Amino acid sequence: MKKLFKKQTTVMMVIAIVLSFVLGICGVIGAFYAFPGLMPPSLREKGRTDTQVIHSMQRTKEVSLLRLGVTGIISRENKSHFFSMEIPGSERAQFIQYAFDAKLGFEGKDVVIKEAGDNTFDVAIPEFKFIGYDHPEYRIVVEQNGALSFGTQQIDTLDMVNNILTDKAKKEYVDSNRDILEEQAKSFYTSIVQSVSPDTKLNFTFQQAEGD
Repeated sequence: MKKLFKKQTTVMMVIAIVLSFVLGICGVIGAFYAFPGLMPPSLREKGRTDTQVIHSMQRTKEVSLLRLGVTGIISRENKSHFFSMEIPGSERAQFIQYAFDAKLGFEGKDVVIKEAGDNTFDVAIPEFKFIGYDHPEYRIVVEQNGALSFGTQQIDTLDMVNNILTDKAKKEYVDSNRDILEEQAKSFYTSIVQSVSPDTKLNFTFQQAEGD
C-alpha cells in the first residue's frame, strides 16, 4: 500500500512539473507574439508586420485593473396628494443598504501596440470603463408606512436596486480612480515585458472619455 501511494505521489509530481514547464513556455510564446521585438533574431519570421501584432492583440478580452468595495444606502419616499396638497400620514419610505465589488479596467482588444525602434514600443490604452461587479448584497434596513399609506403607491424595491448603477455612477467610479488605473495599466504591461526583456522600454498613452 505504501509503495502504491509513493508511486502515485511521484506520478503527480511529474505531471505538475510538466504542466508548469508547458505553462511557462506558453507564457513566453505569448509575450513573443505580443512583442515581436523581444524574440531572439534566430527565431524571428521574415515578413512579420506590426499589423499581425495588432491583430493578435485584438483577441484579448477585457482587462480588469482595479476592484472597488462599494457600500451605501439609498432611499425612496412616496406620498399621496389631494389635488396639490400632500395628505398627512400617507407617506411610504424605504431605505436599502447595498454592497458590491466594482471592477474597473479597459477593453483589451482595443489596445494598440506599435514598435518605436531602439527596443521601444508605444502602447495606446483605450478608454477606461466600468467592466462589471461581483458579490452584490442588498437588504431593506428601514421601511416606514404612515397610517394612511394604504392608498399610496407601493415602492418598487427592484427598481431602486436597478438604479444604483446608473451610467453616471459608473463614470464617477472611473473618473475618481483614473490615476490609479493608469498606474495599474502601466504596471500590467511593463511586468509582462520586463520579465522577458528588462531593457525594453514602453511609452504609454491613454484615451480620455469624450467630454472629459
